[in-house]
Amino acid sequence: MPTTTSGFFLQCASRGTLELLLPAADAPFGVEHHRREDASGPWRHVATFASGLGPVEAVSLIQSNFGDPGHLEAVARIGDRLAAFWCAPSSEPSWTEPRFFADGAAGDPALIQGGFGGKGNFELVVPHAGGGIAHYHRDNDTAELGWRGPVIFGEGLGRFEAVAMIQRVAGAPPGPHAPGDLEVVARVGDRLVMFRRSPGSGAAWHGPEEVVSGVRGAPALVRSTIGGPGTLELFSPLARVGLARWCRDDGAPGARFRGPTVFATDLGRCEAVSVIESWPLGRIELAVRAEGRIVHATRDGAVWSQRAIVGNASPSPADVPSPATLPPPATTTNRPPAATTSRPPAATTNRPPAATTSRPPAATTNRPPPSTSSPPPAPLPTGASPRLRAGPHRAGFRRIGALSLSADACYPDTWPFQGAIYRCPARSAALLYYPASADGEEAPLSPGGPFPVIAIAHERRLATSAATTGSPAGLAQDYRQLAGVMAHLARWGFVVVAPDLSWLTPDDAPLRRAAVLRDALTHLRAGSRGPLLADFARVGLLGHGLGAQAALALALDAACPFDVRALALLAPAGAPERALSIDALAPRPVLVVRGTADPIAAAVPAALYDRARAPKHLVTLPGANHFGYTTSLGLAEPLDGHAGLSRREQQAIAMGYLAAFFNGYLRDARGDLDALSGKASLEGLEAREIPVSAELPDGAAGS
Repeated sequence: MPTTTSGFFLQCASRGTLELLLPAADAPFGVEHHRREDASGPWRHVATFASGLGPVEAVSLIQSNFGDPGHLEAVARIGDRLAAFWCAPSSEPSWTEPRFFADGAAGDPALIQGGFGGKGNFELVVPHAGGGIAHYHRDNDTAELGWRGPVIFGEGLGRFEAVAMIQRVAGAPPGPHAPGDLEVVARVGDRLVMFRRSPGSGAAWHGPEEVVSGVRGAPALVRSTIGGPGTLELFSPLARVGLARWCRDDGAPGARFRGPTVFATDLGRCEAVSVIESWPLGRIELAVRAEGRIVHATRDGAVWSQRAIVGNASPSPADVPSPATLPPPATTTNRPPAATTSRPPAATTNRPPAATTSRPPAATTNRPPPSTSSPPPAPLPTGASPRLRAGPHRAGFRRIGALSLSADACYPDTWPFQGAIYRCPARSAALLYYPASADGEEAPLSPGGPFPVIAIAHERRLATSAATTGSPAGLAQDYRQLAGVMAHLARWGFVVVAPDLSWLTPDDAPLRRAAVLRDALTHLRAGSRGPLLADFARVGLLGHGLGAQAALALALDAACPFDVRALALLAPAGAPERALSIDALAPRPVLVVRGTADPIAAAVPAALYDRARAPKHLVTLPGANHFGYTTSLGLAEPLDGHAGLSRREQQAIAMGYLAAFFNGYLRDARGDLDALSGKASLEGLEAREIPVSAELPDGAAGS
């Protein structure tokens, strides 16, 4: 039966062998043909063809109904040109010379033999250099077997990078006499979109239909026999590491893809995937191009296993970092640059001593010492906002209105406190910010994910608190307090979620708050787009005021299902003697930010910092009060102190240090930690005196 699924990997219908084509990585280049004769045998190299044509960028492979048994047919892209090849699937295959038939190609091609025409036409789609997707077909009912096209579609979306194609079955029995629609999944940026076309001559392409985002590389489609009418399965490399699978009921009108299921993260950064359903076991098998090699993987039921490594693939391993050293997306631009022009010399008093004892170094300031050749920079005018550098992303946001609460987060029934009765809601709410390609609600996800995730526990105010003009009257909106901080972190490449904690009593033990914080992360991970948005192996926590105790409680919870790697406490409040043992947090880092005009937190930040173990950082903001960090909430006197900084100044300075802390410890951007150790200034704060204390593990000071 001719191949109606595109890819570079197939099972020969007549022989049962697995056949694989991949571009040769080194001169004289060409295309390597690998084969596996049986399920327990090794892969072996059986031929190389198209040598001497220069580097082959990509290749697509099918088995046609020409010959007996059917020929193996391939289309390869060399530069921007497309060439066709074929061979009989003999034990030692001999491929033909190239037959060039098109130019202007700019990505991975997808070839199938469709059901239109007596013999069944070859159908091919490929990203076009001028934008959109080019569709060619070969009329196999003519003697010359000439290719026709291109028909360009999808050009309004710009330039595509990769495509996958399949032909649906429109009736029984399946085959060339019952052709269904051609379906194409194409990648533009980090998005996959779908186009459809009826198989008749001159039919138009319809689309695009948005499918998923947060992907990279070349995707694959297969119609598996799972379920009654079959299931359409979509596989794609994720933007960071590993693969994801989505599925759709192929017989249901208007059905959409469900998923993702994320797997193969141990392969590192994947470039392309090809998929088949092998027989006689009906097993899904993959060929994955990852880290300069081809990996053969299979799925038996719900279990994935790696079967073999097949040769090398372009790009070479030297061009692709290994999983252990894989850098985060845009590491070199995704952090505030070290202020090299304002960095104090190594021998100045602005550099903290190496932490060789358990006593924290004396507080330092981040103002560079005056130069002998020029006067120190003038202080910023009062009320002027620091010009901190914005991140490379925009900030999208989403409201979560049906957050399920676990049993340990809820009150048993009602809970009296200071004359009021508290009840837990049936469903809670949360606010989510994420890196996006535009600002605004439900904005498209920015490329480069999944991103590190930060969960925020907000401060709690009393119902009798007096609020300044413009602040929300209802306490149930308090989870929006740090929306400005959340947006700033999203622009620096973090997914940030803040659940509503307002229904909990102000002096409640931190464990319930910690449970709600955990529930928010669980809700995010369980969502269809959660694994594409957030990297749950790199989790940070941020707590403000009473929320700091909740963040600390979750970080210390041995049963927490998330890998909490860093903790930031913003004006932590509460009774210091009731605080959890923060010293048990080590060796995970902690940042404490306090203000000198904060009567609510008072001595709590310093007490927590003193009890914490290295690595730890303390930033003291002169003139900052307790609620000045909040974007949408301001308390009137006398509940909060009179700030010596404007709200915009206080928020901007805190945002800068928080971004540097999480960038440093969740992304290993160690240069960002210089500003948290007194060795450098944050960009925009060169003229300000910001006392910074730090204690790092032995031998790590200044790293």
